[in-house]
Amino acid sequence: MADYHVPAGITCYQQEIKKSRFIACSAPAATPEAARIFIDQIKLQYPDAQHVCWAFVAGQPQHTAQVGFSDAGEPNGTAGMPMLKVLQHGEIGDIVVVVVRYFGGIKLGTGGLARAYSSSVSEVLKLTSTQQRVTTHSLTFEAPFALEDPVRRSLAAVEANQVLINYADHLQVQCDVPEQRVQELIRILVDLSRGQIRIKS
Repeated sequence: MADYHVPAGITCYQQEIKKSRFIACSAPAATPEAARIFIDQIKLQYPDAQHVCWAFVAGQPQHTAQVGFSDAGEPNGTAGMPMLKVLQHGEIGDIVVVVVRYFGGIKLGTGGLARAYSSSVSEVLKLTSTQQRVTTHSLTFEAPFALEDPVRRSLAAVEANQVLINYADHLQVQCDVPEQRVQELIRILVDLSRGQIRIKS
């Protein structure tokens, strides 16, 4: 599974098209549940908006395993799907975009609506700061107490995170390791312990 870029935070963009106001906000969403929480937050933030349309891609960009969208009362196919298409052709994953519309009295037509929602997403994506999401592998192993300091240094060297160490009759270590560095860590641990470290997964 390749590494990819994800939103670093929440970003908003606003534009006016034929007196209708469109407010687009992007946010991180690694799961559909996280996307829906953000969507609900925006609905609370703009309770008087006529439409709160949204789309999300939870996972890698260009993948369709965990996606969702809603026209939120706009004519079918004029908001959610155009928004999703922009997200899927972008380079950012784990993302949700919500577009709030305040109707200005001039009808845009179905083509105009689709273009307005698509452009709102395109513009907010241009402003969205990203960071790299590194795919990790969960590793569990046991080690003698005497090796705690070298083990901790080894984990830091390969940028392991979510490190949990339980103290039983020996160290029980759980951690997430960048996928590309798993074999490197295993080699380090084997060399370090001369067979005293037992790798479980």
